[in-house]
Amino acid sequence: MTPDKVIYTDGHDVVVTDSTLKIKKTSYKLAGITKAAFWTIRPDRWPGVLLMLLGIGAAVCGYLGLIPAEWSMQTESGLISGNMLALWTGIALFVLGILALVMSRERYAVRIGTAEGEKNALVSTKREYIAQIVDAVHTAFDLGHMNNPPVHNY
Repeated sequence: MTPDKVIYTDGHDVVVTDSTLKIKKTSYKLAGITKAAFWTIRPDRWPGVLLMLLGIGAAVCGYLGLIPAEWSMQTESGLISGNMLALWTGIALFVLGILALVMSRERYAVRIGTAEGEKNALVSTKREYIAQIVDAVHTAFDLGHMNNPPVHNY
């Protein structure tokens, strides 16, 4: 039996040979994989947008003086009006919304199809890393077809 030809390895978690795809401790036989694709996972951006909208609403209410005077708060340093509190709370919510949008990044996956269905075999924020693995799997598919030429019955 000849040893498998290593097509790609990252030196740690991923090894692609001409017959298997090994990711961490899970091995997939290439013969059992029906497709391998580069997959983009888009983040949910609505929480950040919602925080920004709530922040704008609160800041506008505070700026326009729409909060009744009875909603003022007594602190050790004096009286804080509800409008000032709404203004600063709105600014803080807006900043948190911007941070949430900036921090939410696209992730990328090696998406494989097997008899069990489709799943993300490996997920990373590094686009080039995932692209290299998908290319290596496609190369392994091509090599597998070359090693097993079709049989013609004449």
